[in-house]
Amino acid sequence: MCTTDTPQLSSTTIPPLPGQSVPAPTQAGPLSIEADEADALDNDSAFGDDASDASSRTSLSSGIARYRIENGRRYHAYKEGNYLLPNDDAEQDRLDLHHHVFNLVTEGKLFHAPIDNPSRVLDAGTGTGIWAMDFADQFPGSYVLGTDLSPIQPGWVPPNLEFEVDDMEDVWRHKPFSYIHLQSLAGSLKDWPRLLSQAYENLEPGGWLEVVDFELYCRDQRDSDAEAPGIPEVKDAKHINMWVAGLHEAADKIGRTFRSAGRCKEWMEDVGFGKVAEQRIKAPLAPWAKNRRQKEIGIYQQQVMLDASSAYGAAHFTRVLGWTSEEFEVLSAGVRQELKDRTLQLYSNLYVIYGRKPEREEGGENGGEEEGDG
Repeated sequence: MCTTDTPQLSSTTIPPLPGQSVPAPTQAGPLSIEADEADALDNDSAFGDDASDASSRTSLSSGIARYRIENGRRYHAYKEGNYLLPNDDAEQDRLDLHHHVFNLVTEGKLFHAPIDNPSRVLDAGTGTGIWAMDFADQFPGSYVLGTDLSPIQPGWVPPNLEFEVDDMEDVWRHKPFSYIHLQSLAGSLKDWPRLLSQAYENLEPGGWLEVVDFELYCRDQRDSDAEAPGIPEVKDAKHINMWVAGLHEAADKIGRTFRSAGRCKEWMEDVGFGKVAEQRIKAPLAPWAKNRRQKEIGIYQQQVMLDASSAYGAAHFTRVLGWTSEEFEVLSAGVRQELKDRTLQLYSNLYVIYGRKPEREEGGENGGEEEGDG
């Protein structure tokens, strides 16, 4: 039965303006974005928010292509439970729109590591495959492999690109890669250090690993403690606060933390990567910024967040925290209402971390023959 009472939970830098160069990697905290005070009163109609998605899908065996329907959303069946976000058409649209947000925040840069015509590229957790397709188009001489638990990628792809249904947490059995890309994987993995170690072992000497992810926090620029350690709380946004806290609680219970973005640099260094660099980029979650480019980012980010309010959490709250679907829908509706509040200056930080496997390791070359692909 639907109720309006929701259960209680237990206890960088600004992207440059067009025409300016991207700043050097830094660990400094985000600077302040100038808010558009007039925008707190008026809706902005300068930009559209439509997103399109390719409708063709890879044809695979019926066993892999079976899905689970729950809370009105479709989830993957292969390795069921390893990934708690949907894979239906609505989620694919959200993922592709989020790819557009990444492009806006990074000014169209598909990668930040200093690579030059890599011969073999892996995009683990490829999702809809949109990043892998863009990369394969940009580097037609590279072999690109995209892997994911869900067979939701298009069938028509560049000739140098292949997709495979695979669990990145299993033992990797590929030939070494020269560049490995991991994006939007927060909350997806049981053991980040082990995954990064596998990436290290499956890179050619001198190869690069890059991790790109948003933190799963909503921060309010008006709050002087917005960047304080721990889960931030937004004043006058009780539903957002409960949603974020619940996501972290559920993820911690199943051992798939959302707190990975800010720790990847340390983990990569512990594994053995050298020249590890981290860039933290502040991105508005709504169109409250005065700068036109930041406002555009906020428009698309807001739509991503509105869609995420149900995608992020339906399984976490019902499967893990024991909520009913009706209770979660009440919370989700409150989150969407608060996300549209133009008086809040909501933002989140995008982390970009990359590091290089040394040409030679201490004590000799890293190596070992492995069963190959491609």
